[in-house]
Parts: sequence; structure tokens; C-alpha cells
Amino acid sequence: MTATKVHVPLKKHIWGLIILNLMDGLLTYMGLSFGVITERNPLLASLSPIALLMMKILLSLCLFSFLFTSLVNVQSRVWRCTLILVNGLYMSILVLHFYWLTLFLT
Repeated sequence: MTATKVHVPLKKHIWGLIILNLMDGLLTYMGLSFGVITERNPLLASLSPIALLMMKILLSLCLFSFLFTSLVNVQSRVWRCTLILVNGLYMSILVLHFYWLTLFLT
């Protein structure tokens, strides 16, 4: 008897969002601490770099909790496309962070 693979449609996209959010928080913290970047989000601009990092970690933990809900089993194309779009936007932000930090460190 072979084990059947359970298809969880949104799990990998949620994991991607968790990892990208953590990376964004870490790179934003580094950029703000070194004075290379400024926070452009008006809701987050008043936070210190460490407070912003802690908030990103908390958000990632909240996203992690979605992995234990029925949301990961949703067969909705809209949810999947939305998560793919959000992950793509996060990737473009991370590319900018890497670019700025590379300019600073060289």
C-alpha cells in the first residue's frame, strides 16, 4: 500500500509569503539601521527599526497560523492568484532591498 499525497492548494503560497515577509523585515531592519533606506510606508515610518522587525516577525507568526486552518485547503483560484500576486510583489520589494544593500556594502 502506498501513501497518497494530500494536495493542499495554498500551503506553498502561504509558506512563500511567510518567508518573504521575514526576509523583508530583516532586510528592512538592516537597511534602516545602516541608514541606507527609509521606510516609505507611512503607517510604518514612525516605528524604530527593531519595532518594525518585531512587527514583521509577529505578522509572519500570524501567517504561519493559517497553515493550521481550513484556509490551506480552499480550492479557490482567486485565493491562489492573489497569493501569487502578493508573493510576486514581495519578491520585487526584496530585489530592491538587495540592490540598495549591495550598493551600500560595496
